[in-house]
Amino acid sequence: MTRRHQLTLTADETRLLAHILNNGSPAEARRARIIQLTAAGLPQFAIAAEVGLSERQVRRWQRAFENKRMAIFRGRPTAAPDSPPAAEQRERPPVPSESESAQVEVIPPPPGVEAPRRKLRLAKKPGVLPDDPMSEAGRKILHFHFERMLLHEPGSRLGEDIEAVHDMRVATRRIRSAFDAFRAFYRPKAIRPFLLGLRRTARRLGAVRDMDVFLEKLAAYQASLSPEQRESLEPLVAACQNQREIDRARLIAHLDSRDFAMFVETFADFLKTPGAGARKARRRHGRPVAYQVRHVAPRLIYERYEAVRAYETLLDEAPIETLHALRIEGKRLRYILEFFVEVLGPEAKPVIEEAKALQDHLGSLNDAEVAGRFLQDFISQYERSQIGVRIAERRSIEGVIQYMAYQFAEKHRLTATFPETWAHFNRAEVRRALALAVAAL
Repeated sequence: MTRRHQLTLTADETRLLAHILNNGSPAEARRARIIQLTAAGLPQFAIAAEVGLSERQVRRWQRAFENKRMAIFRGRPTAAPDSPPAAEQRERPPVPSESESAQVEVIPPPPGVEAPRRKLRLAKKPGVLPDDPMSEAGRKILHFHFERMLLHEPGSRLGEDIEAVHDMRVATRRIRSAFDAFRAFYRPKAIRPFLLGLRRTARRLGAVRDMDVFLEKLAAYQASLSPEQRESLEPLVAACQNQREIDRARLIAHLDSRDFAMFVETFADFLKTPGAGARKARRRHGRPVAYQVRHVAPRLIYERYEAVRAYETLLDEAPIETLHALRIEGKRLRYILEFFVEVLGPEAKPVIEEAKALQDHLGSLNDAEVAGRFLQDFISQYERSQIGVRIAERRSIEGVIQYMAYQFAEKHRLTATFPETWAHFNRAEVRRALALAVAAL
């Protein structure tokens, strides 16, 4: 279903948006363009492709404009002048001559700052076909998610919307998962550099995203507290915000690096070259070897499903490490189904939803576990940092200790309720739907 957002602008808003588009910062200009295109009646996917953001980010600014109107542009007037004021005209510097212009070095921003670093096609689907060779089906899927990774680079750099880093990280994860699924159909030497580049990028994105999630959940917890209780959490908030800035600086340095630029260029060449890096389909002991999607996908899907079902015998007394491993296997099952959803039966979509529910529950459990360990370490480090500080000047972190207790309680709740989530996933109806989905091949 094509999503459109109804929006009407006043004459002043129309003039001011045009002014911001021509004179504002890159982020402000992009925001103004979203509002202009929305008022023109364009669907969200078309706006997203035009401005180089995700549909989710476009919806966010559309809703923000509905609520705040021109206040979404910080420090901007709420009405636009019909023409620049005389004072502004007088203050404009003189236009340099050609000889003066030639002496001025104009340094463009690094690629991926104001817009995606490559022209993106942004197809709605990868376009996988049942008779595609697995290497070429993999190439289509890799290209689909590679474009999404590049699409969210400008937003990840900007840092205004934490979902941009999330979306770029998810795209990177899906690329890595696709390589895991299709690895057997490429020469190892051909894909090894891409796996290394993806791992480096995923590590930088993961550090920022993990701290974004921690701060977001901490803010939600703080909102439920009294002012006095919130104050005792300030040392934790300050430390996390500082760490986030460090992680963001490392991420941007990585995105600016020659290594990342080389990775993007070589990977793009690989993806647009049919047959690049592919292993040839050969006979084995005189017998044909399956290489088309219709022949190979059923095995890959059931291998992933088998890996998840194998945990059934361990769950009664499973430690947190086992549940974490199950979460990873559940994610791999979900991704393999999403990769082939175009060629599977319609029953694949509810199975994907079941796998997602399993993954979400275990993901929240993992977040609580990681947060609890992080808070334990923070409390220990904070206590050591107070050595040598006068007793009268030491700050209470009672709120941090209470938040740690909250995270451990959340971990217990999610562990105790997991059997219900597992039972829902492990139903005969899900197995039947999976069989029917695969039977379409």
